[in-house]
Amino acid sequence: MEKEWNFLRGIRGKIEPVKKAQKRSGGISGALLCTRREVGGLTMDTGTEPQLWQGDCLSILPKLPSHSVDLVLTDPPYNIGVCTQRRNKVAVNEWDRISDYVGWSLAWLTECQRVLKPNGVLYFWHNDMRQIPALLEAIRQHTELAFVSFCIWNKGETYRAKSWRHRDPDGKTALRSWFNICEYCLHFFNAPKDADASWKCTGLDRINSNPSCYRPIKEWYEAEKRRLGLTDADISEKYTAVTGRKPHMLRHYFRDSQFEIPTREVFEGVYEALGFRYKSDGCQGYVGLRKEYEGLRKEYEGLRNYHRCDEMHSNVWNHPPIPSHGRYHTCQKPVDILERILRVSCRPEGTVLDCFMGSGSTGVACVKTGRRFIGIERDPSMFDVANRRIRESAAD
Repeated sequence: MEKEWNFLRGIRGKIEPVKKAQKRSGGISGALLCTRREVGGLTMDTGTEPQLWQGDCLSILPKLPSHSVDLVLTDPPYNIGVCTQRRNKVAVNEWDRISDYVGWSLAWLTECQRVLKPNGVLYFWHNDMRQIPALLEAIRQHTELAFVSFCIWNKGETYRAKSWRHRDPDGKTALRSWFNICEYCLHFFNAPKDADASWKCTGLDRINSNPSCYRPIKEWYEAEKRRLGLTDADISEKYTAVTGRKPHMLRHYFRDSQFEIPTREVFEGVYEALGFRYKSDGCQGYVGLRKEYEGLRKEYEGLRNYHRCDEMHSNVWNHPPIPSHGRYHTCQKPVDILERILRVSCRPEGTVLDCFMGSGSTGVACVKTGRRFIGIERDPSMFDVANRRIRESAAD
């Protein structure tokens, strides 16, 4: 067994895949045993089982294949000096004090951008409004991640001691700022600038402004124009005569830029009146055109950054915090919030990366929702907790 993982030892930082972790945890569930392949010094799964790596994410991320991940959902250190109380002593956690925090953040974000698919999505948690603006500006300047949403986890009145609700405004403990009962989740779409120009867009324009999309319909249109000997001016004149409007929409009908098809009224009153004839799969006229358009649109939907609306779809998530006596990690997030993010932003059976895995809550959410999971955690004890929790979820 040890020989099988010898090639991992040359990587900076201590890396312990799940197979090696089973020596400490007494074996792992068969649901987590997987077929692996070597990628640049790491062994990657080819199956659907979770992949867990123990080590520094800045050492491990460069070994992951490019364009292999659908969603990055992670909770990095906030650089605020999170404290933990042990044996009646409060100490700042070493992992939450980082010099050149923005530069360090850009290092892991740039790697996450590389491993994301061109239509990938990224979320990361934070709670320090003094640092978030600097992070957003650095991301805007130095990455190809497009900022989409600023989501708020409202922990409600049960967060921390209740004494904050009734402070004496003239007393020694009077609050001098609004008491924060929230954490924030920043939401981005991947929008690679080195791809086709249409990929700079993140919504429908990624499809509708891509010259390669809807080619059968565009080619039919050009062929009909040639057959009928019509010019754009002929069509514009007919459009204005029928609709009473200026022909601005003709810049989009059947075009490479912001592609659209006309309404039934316009198609029948303008195009069919000029002699255009459409037939596809036994359907004629506008019905046939619409049928082919809808089929192609569904086919191209995968080009877009994934986002599926759910009920009460707003950027404020009201959810009580995990009680301190029930947490594995100081910064642990509720699994059901993570499950919701997965359902909204990752296709079923898609691949999710958490490069600051902590106690493994994202991995648990992936197992419960049927997504593939790659987790990286530096702390050996937290890695063991994550391995156990994900194992147990897979066995349920």
